[in-house]
Amino acid sequence: MVRRSFIYAFVLCVLVCGCLNTTLASTAVVPRDEDMVVESRAIVMGRVMELSTGLDASKGVVFTYVRISIGAVIKGQIIESEIVLKELGGETPELGTMIFGMPRFEEGKDVFLYLNTWPDGSLRVHQGFLGKFDVTRNASTGRLEIARQEEGPGVEVMSASMNTTGTGDLESYRARISGLVEANAESAARFEQKYYAGVPVHSVPPGFDEDRAFGQIRPMWALLNPSRPLRWFEPDANGQVVFYVNPAGAPNWDYQEDIRQALKAWSSAAGVKAKVILAGETGGCGVQTADGKNTISFNNCDGYFAPSAGCTGMLAVGGIVRYSPSDTKTVSGMTFYRGIEANVSFNPYALCNYVNRCQLQESLTHELGHALGLGHSSDTSATMNAYAHFDGRCASVRQDDTTGISLVYPGGSFGGALTINTNSDLGAVKVERDYSTSLEASGGAGSYRWTVVGGAVPPGLVFAQSGFLYGTPGAPGSYAFSAQVTDSSNNSVERSFSLQVLPPNPAPLVVGVEYKNKKVFGYGSNFDKAAVLLVDGVALDAKFDATSVKTKKKAKLKAGVHIICVVNEDGKRSSDFSFVIE
Repeated sequence: MVRRSFIYAFVLCVLVCGCLNTTLASTAVVPRDEDMVVESRAIVMGRVMELSTGLDASKGVVFTYVRISIGAVIKGQIIESEIVLKELGGETPELGTMIFGMPRFEEGKDVFLYLNTWPDGSLRVHQGFLGKFDVTRNASTGRLEIARQEEGPGVEVMSASMNTTGTGDLESYRARISGLVEANAESAARFEQKYYAGVPVHSVPPGFDEDRAFGQIRPMWALLNPSRPLRWFEPDANGQVVFYVNPAGAPNWDYQEDIRQALKAWSSAAGVKAKVILAGETGGCGVQTADGKNTISFNNCDGYFAPSAGCTGMLAVGGIVRYSPSDTKTVSGMTFYRGIEANVSFNPYALCNYVNRCQLQESLTHELGHALGLGHSSDTSATMNAYAHFDGRCASVRQDDTTGISLVYPGGSFGGALTINTNSDLGAVKVERDYSTSLEASGGAGSYRWTVVGGAVPPGLVFAQSGFLYGTPGAPGSYAFSAQVTDSSNNSVERSFSLQVLPPNPAPLVVGVEYKNKKVFGYGSNFDKAAVLLVDGVALDAKFDATSVKTKKKAKLKAGVHIICVVNEDGKRSSDFSFVIE
């Protein structure tokens, strides 16, 4: 069996824990050197002199403070001989915060850093681990070399951009970056003005010296990893793990269904006793502040993600953001800390990486796996592997994922005959309307993989390995196909399915209008119930049926000629219809 990283952390990490700790995982796309140059407010070389940690009481999380002795400034207006970085994550005797994908520092080590700032002007490394390079001397050649910090066990990495440096000779790299700074000076200035206008650059975080003097910031004394794996205890008493979503900034498709699909992938895995649900919407968001709700968000309300010029960098972070080391339970021979709150946050600057719902579902499944307590798997086929697949799996898990989650949440049902539960008739959809459904199976062993073995789905639809059928059909007709589901023991069963794709609706037609009692009444045909009524170009709240519409509230219209138009849900609109008020 593949050893999972949460077990690895349990065996090897040494951590003295306080009352509450935090752990997050990340998804990243490696950016181009040019993008790093444009987006960074400063680029420096230096040596790590001191590490210290302190609790931000207003946020309830811990930050690490890194004192850097400056050796060279390649970009920016830093004139001090030393600076202090403020990085999310760290540990005090009372509280811990762990963010996978954040830069890791060691005293006495030389570094090459891309820097930006928090909203208060405190310096931090740009794009987490992506902006930190270690500087070491090659024992054979005696030359200094740079290497980007390895991503670590809690980071999912998508394909790197072109013109990206990961390792190399220090002097050659420094010369290359200096040239890019000069060549991109105007672009960098525009980026600075757009995203950082009025934001200062502080060599030392505001309040740092005072907090250190009063003992609120102390030398780092413990590793940043939790000493034991994490899980939720609610499923042990048949309770649910409940998530909420903040709709602000979410993708323009049925993202809530995508979240449900990802949660179902873990809840329905064979042998798993953990019901995970999406309960609705919330105003909470981000990862830096705990509010008592497990939240999925897309709007970067806490400023955790730095602005980026290209569609690269940190894509998402997710995990159990607060847990209690004082509350433990032994399951499957391992002792777990109790999870209290989990958050998943997507970077709005990098959502362009998701070109379809299937890719978003895979990332959601991966990040929510972390939120349930799973680390990364070394099995390259696993959804919890460190590298994104984007192979059409959507919200699905593989055998190693199932093995891992069933160790953390044992007690669910196994076996029974592998059965397809979805009826053969998949209903009807109109041309150019979004459609999605999920084929369901039960029984068998382990995880499921779906394939089309006969016929074809309608053009414009995609059938994912998870059994998720989605897209926008492009041609009317009656379509039939056979789908097969296979479990981890290579048992399989198939069923035939049919889907009707109906012709598109004709455009709405307005044939008459009345204005009485200060309400507008329209008559015609082909109206959608969700259509929009425009009067003189202004949308009015109205109630539709197929042949009529009336405004719900009184509308004061002046005497003269007015124009009415109806716009259906698919964007088709009627011709303008003129009417006169005496």
